[in-house]
Amino acid sequence: MHEDVREYYNDHVKDEDHRLDEHPFEIPVLLHYAGKYLNPGDNIFDVACGTGRIAQQLMKKGYFVGLNDLSDENIRLVKERLGTNRNLLFTERNDALESEGWSKKRWDAIFILGPMYHIISESEKVKMLTMAYDNLKPGGYVFASFMTRAGAMVYGLKNNPKGILYPDGALSQWETGTDNRFVEGTEYFTHAYFAHPQEVAPLLEKAGLKPLALAGVEGIFGERFELYHRLEEDLKNAWMDFVIKHTEDPHLIEHSKHLLSISQKPG
Repeated sequence: MHEDVREYYNDHVKDEDHRLDEHPFEIPVLLHYAGKYLNPGDNIFDVACGTGRIAQQLMKKGYFVGLNDLSDENIRLVKERLGTNRNLLFTERNDALESEGWSKKRWDAIFILGPMYHIISESEKVKMLTMAYDNLKPGGYVFASFMTRAGAMVYGLKNNPKGILYPDGALSQWETGTDNRFVEGTEYFTHAYFAHPQEVAPLLEKAGLKPLALAGVEGIFGERFELYHRLEEDLKNAWMDFVIKHTEDPHLIEHSKHLLSISQKPG
C-alpha cells in the first residue's frame, strides 16, 4: 500500500501541486484554525506535507515547520520551494510512520493532513495519532484531515457514473469507506479510505486526544468547485467568508469533501 501511494504521488506531483488552486478552501480554512489555536513562533511537524504549499503559507505566518513526505518528487519540489526559508526546520523523505521527525522536538502542533486518507485500518490510524500524542507538548494540538464518504460518492458519480452498477463499487464504498472500482477506477486518486464525520471524534479519543473542533472545509461547495470558480471576485470573497464562518455547522459538514479536525493533548 505504501509503495502504491508513493508511486501515485511521484507520478502526479504537478497535479497535486496545482490541486489547491482548484480546491481553494483548504488553505484559508486551515490558516483560520491555525490562527485560532496556535501562535507565531510555534513549532509544527507537517507529516506527509505534499508539495509544501501549505507549509509555505504557515511559514509566512511566522510558524516554524518540519516537513516529511513519502514521495521523492514531493520532497524535491519542497526543497526547491522552501529550501532557503529560515522557518524551515528540516525536510525528510520517509514513510510517515517511520519518520524521525516525530522525535526531533516536543511539538506545539502536528499536522496530519494526508495520511488519514490512505491508511485503511483503524489500528494504523490510531497508531499514527498516538505517535502525535506522544511527541506533542502538553496542551499541543493535532490538526488532522479526513475525506468524506459523501464527497467520494459525488466525485465517483461525476467521474464514473456506471460505478453505481458495480456490486463492489458504489455500494461497497458507501458501506465500508473504501473500494477498488468506484472511486479508484476513475484513475484520479489512489486507493483510500473515506470517513463519515461521526467517526472522527472516537478515533481521536482512542489516541488520548481531546476533540476540539470538526470543520467542513468546503461547506456547500464540496465536490462542486466549478460553482465557486465561476463567481466574480467579490462573490468569491463573500462565499469564502461564509464557508469559514460556518465550518462547524453540521449541515455544511455533511456537504464537505474534506474534514479538518483539531484535537489537543491534555496538559
